[in-house]
Amino acid sequence: MIRYIALLIIPMLSFASSSGETDILQRTINFFLFAGLLYYLLINKFKIQNIFKNRKKDIADKLNAIQDKLKESKNQKNIAIEKLEEAKVNAKAFLVTSQKESKMLLEKMDMDLQVELENLEKSHNDQMDIERRKMVRQVVSEVLEELFSADSIKIDRDKFVDIILKKVA
Repeated sequence: MIRYIALLIIPMLSFASSSGETDILQRTINFFLFAGLLYYLLINKFKIQNIFKNRKKDIADKLNAIQDKLKESKNQKNIAIEKLEEAKVNAKAFLVTSQKESKMLLEKMDMDLQVELENLEKSHNDQMDIERRKMVRQVVSEVLEELFSADSIKIDRDKFVDIILKKVA
């Protein structure tokens, strides 16, 4: 700011001395001042233009960088969408596979249960047969003990077999 004020005051001072002499000196000083001022303004104009060019270039570079980031983000988005679609397909495949596996497991468990039930039934029947035999032995043993312990009752053989058959039945 001080420069501008000094540039305005210097020409006034040069005109302040008005004498009868020729004004070549004042005109020369005015010319140099004018040339300096013109040079200063033109240089500043070029500097200002350079500043604007640089600013324009910086903005363009930033815009290009932002566009590059936007493209990269779009690419990453597309990749993420592809992975999502792939995950959906895999999820469907896993679902189908798990359903098949669950059916197979149910069938296997059903077969195992049937085999176990058959084994339990067979074991139960075998146990029943063993218990029947025990009961038959015990009944026969009791009958024989009664017969042999009591001498007062004398039974012939046919009656003895009859009594055993009745007890057993």
